[in-house]
Amino acid sequence: FLISETALVHPQHLLPLLHHEIGTHLVTYFNGKTQPFQQLSTGLAGYEDLQEGLAVLAEFLRGGLPPERLRTLAGRVIAVQAVADGAEFVETFRLLQNDYGFTQKQAFTTTLRVHRGGGLTKDLIYLKGFRDVLDYLSQGHEIEPLYVGKIALRHVPYVQELRRRGLIQTPPLLPRFYEEKSLFRERLEQCRELSFLQLMEIPR
Repeated sequence: FLISETALVHPQHLLPLLHHEIGTHLVTYFNGKTQPFQQLSTGLAGYEDLQEGLAVLAEFLRGGLPPERLRTLAGRVIAVQAVADGAEFVETFRLLQNDYGFTQKQAFTTTLRVHRGGGLTKDLIYLKGFRDVLDYLSQGHEIEPLYVGKIALRHVPYVQELRRRGLIQTPPLLPRFYEEKSLFRERLEQCRELSFLQLMEIPR
């Protein structure tokens, strides 16, 4: 896990960021490495949506998903749609700034992200993945199996069957927010019971 010497992170954003990057992406990588089926560490087909959805969920469970963070993620979706529709860099920038009220800096940063490399549309999966994880939890499913490695939600039944047969083991690592039992359980139950919009209205 490499961090630039020039990186500046607001203290309020530090713990949610650590839960996103280390508590999700690195935890699932190392959990996958412990399994006989090593592909779980590098990722099964379509794993990215769940990875980013889990990572955003981790931010929420840790109490770090304020409206401005959600606005940033939503802005990326808008920008990706613009790129998919053939917008040039300046068109996407003006769309975010003029039509959606992003600051000049926010609009430029988001536009730069989605236009790099000729157009990186991955940025739409953060909110999509979060929505899918919330749907999964609302159906009464447990969160722990999602940390077995880098999988997609559609793989969960197969992973569970392989666990029953002893071919895949219980994830040895779980995110640190599991240790904060009261906040974690309260927020997890909110994810099961409330709509997406209701969750976003919960005071941080």
